[in-house]
Amino acid sequence: MASTERPESTDEKDRGKAAGFPPLAGEMSEGQRGPQSTNVSTSENFIEGDAARDAHPTEVAAALHYAEQNKYDYGPKLRDADFQWEINGVATMDSGISRVFIDYTPSASFRGSSGSEYIDVDSSGTVLARRQLRVPKQNQPVVLIALTVVSLVALAVVEVLLWANPFEAGPDLYVAGRTLWIRAEQPRSQPYVIYQAPSSLGEVNQWAIKPEGQGTEIVIIETVLTNQTSGAVRMVVDGEAAELRIKGSIALKPIDVIDRSYIVETSNNDRYLDPEFRLMWGGFTLNQGEELRGHIVFEAPAGSDFSDFRWLAGDTAVVRYE
Repeated sequence: MASTERPESTDEKDRGKAAGFPPLAGEMSEGQRGPQSTNVSTSENFIEGDAARDAHPTEVAAALHYAEQNKYDYGPKLRDADFQWEINGVATMDSGISRVFIDYTPSASFRGSSGSEYIDVDSSGTVLARRQLRVPKQNQPVVLIALTVVSLVALAVVEVLLWANPFEAGPDLYVAGRTLWIRAEQPRSQPYVIYQAPSSLGEVNQWAIKPEGQGTEIVIIETVLTNQTSGAVRMVVDGEAAELRIKGSIALKPIDVIDRSYIVETSNNDRYLDPEFRLMWGGFTLNQGEELRGHIVFEAPAGSDFSDFRWLAGDTAVVRYE
């Protein structure tokens, strides 16, 4: 299985140290390496649901069998649970590999948002890589204390206010598309970011993303997508899913965070270690009332001033920065 590490010459490693980037981890075994890096260039390569089963029966069957036989990736609390799996879709890549996106829930009685993962399978049905994208989240129970006329009216008003403004902060950072509420925090620029995530075999490692160009830096935007009105919204978050515009200049595309991530050895007090960092990348289905939260990463010239963030996957909306 290929590593997500970008090969570096001795000169490149020396430059990385001089620039203050986190060091690469030492030689790793196959089980420690991350998912194979393969690009989904556009959402046109994505086939949904039953059409994906018909187009890629071997790959879909292999992915479902692998998920059923290897539930360790769901964590210690869920690995012994009974699951229901649903094929979200299949993305085909230039290498001939099929990336099978699967939604899963722990049981028939589960109430909440499903988990999501993808499994890379070749045309012969061999599983090459696996990555968890979202874990299942149980809905919190709602308790009604009193069912009087006054309390029902008050509850209705609260619901209207929540639907009108689902976010806690002011109106400048979120907008409504046709079906989604989209919130994008102020861009955060830094030399690199370190985060924790499991490898393709479920081992939790520290990963880093750093800029590749000279005089550039990483720009991170925390993004929240909320489906309030549509029955289900399917989307592929990839290099075409969003744009970050520099004032009076170009529009930047998200970087491939899977391809650009590499395992590092660093201490837990590194200032750029972000325990809240979550990759938003891959295929997702948002049912009505569900929320997707994660981080979109760009690379920009150092010191750039940004005018707006544009969301383009599953819906379109523009968040403007003053």
